[in-house]
Amino acid sequence: MKRQLISSRGNQHFKHLKKLSESPRYRYEVQQTILDGIHLIESYAQRFGSPDSVALIQGSDINKISGYLNENTQVLEFPAGLFSEIAPVMSPTGILASINIPHLDAPKKQNCILLLENIQDPGNLGSILRSASASGVDLVYLSDHCADLWSPKVLRGGQGAHFYLPCVENAVFSDITNTFEGKIFATELTGKSIFKENLKGPVAFIFGNEGSGLQSETISLTSHSIHIPMEMGIESLNVSAAVSICLYEKYRQENFSD
Repeated sequence: MKRQLISSRGNQHFKHLKKLSESPRYRYEVQQTILDGIHLIESYAQRFGSPDSVALIQGSDINKISGYLNENTQVLEFPAGLFSEIAPVMSPTGILASINIPHLDAPKKQNCILLLENIQDPGNLGSILRSASASGVDLVYLSDHCADLWSPKVLRGGQGAHFYLPCVENAVFSDITNTFEGKIFATELTGKSIFKENLKGPVAFIFGNEGSGLQSETISLTSHSIHIPMEMGIESLNVSAAVSICLYEKYRQENFSD
């Protein structure tokens, strides 16, 4: 490990980490992003090896993750004030890492895929990916107006899902639905109850924007509409909660039903 104390905003490492934290365009130009917290760093290292660099508040203990670093990993220490300027979230954990964005191959067999249209809240998107990975989704497609997949806030919400779940950004949904060999479900406020639908076998779920839902042209691509029953007086569920319910109903039917 190469340790270095950074005390100037003019330092190239400070500038690089700050741009990774703030700029989607820069992340895609350099094909890197930034992780916040030991758990994410561990998850990445277990799957892909050592991060490119680790950033700490000056004087912090690095022993907890030293086993995931190698001789080429740069360990950058910052005074607390400077560290707060590169931290991508309001409540940073005190340790960051820059990583090369991994690229996962889509599996040839797809029993469950997820299409996300204009999911714009980073916390929602991260939570959705976390549930998708845990419930066995094979592949996630994101429309061109979704939150940035590799933003630090989405990564933090996903808690490592990015490193196991293949995702495709800027997807054209009609190309996918035209070739998918299985049922395609639009999740709306009408249609058949999710709990009365047969979800065994290949299934694609399409979920829409937090406020406006699915666009009409997207609904026209589907073969079935489903909804989640709710008590009177409740208009809708948070999209990440709705995704989890639908995915785990499929998981339940295929793994626990008679």
